Amino acid sequence: MSDLSSSLPEAPEAAPAVKDLSVFVPEAHRRPGELGAAALGFLLGALGYYFALDMTSGEYSSPSVFPKFASALIMACTGVILLRGLKKDKQKDGPGLAAFLLPMDVVVVLILLVAYCVALPWLRFVPSSFLFMVIGMVYLQRGKNIVRAVLISAASLAVLVAIFRYLFMVILP
Repeated sequence: MSDLSSSLPEAPEAAPAVKDLSVFVPEAHRRPGELGAAALGFLLGALGYYFALDMTSGEYSSPSVFPKFASALIMACTGVILLRGLKKDKQKDGPGLAAFLLPMDVVVVLILLVAYCVALPWLRFVPSSFLFMVIGMVYLQRGKNIVRAVLISAASLAVLVAIFRYLFMVILP
């Protein structure tokens, strides 16, 4: 009697896992401010090109060649982005431009920066910087790891003061 297992064909191996390529597919809807940012980029590129025209003559070896090239490249890239954005549908649901650009974390950190600027003349550099860093880290970590935020802020501030005040001899505010 022959061995049956040796005469049976081998089972095919499992197919390799398929990679998710959806991150490379462009979005169907444009994001808030996409057209405005592309138009602003195009205008800044055109403004850079305009200023580069006044630098020197139109020769290929003049110092204005690189600024002209960079400005033309900016205009070309933002022009493509603008045209692609015009082809996309407007996003129906989702945040508006202000909510997209300024989520709550950004607003809170901006408020902390303003408070830091106000406190800096009164408290001086070290205490106001320490408070800014600790409050900012505690907020961004949602109230967790307070001790770690205090330690990291103290160590960072000590290194900054040591480098700038004692090594570079910078007078801190």
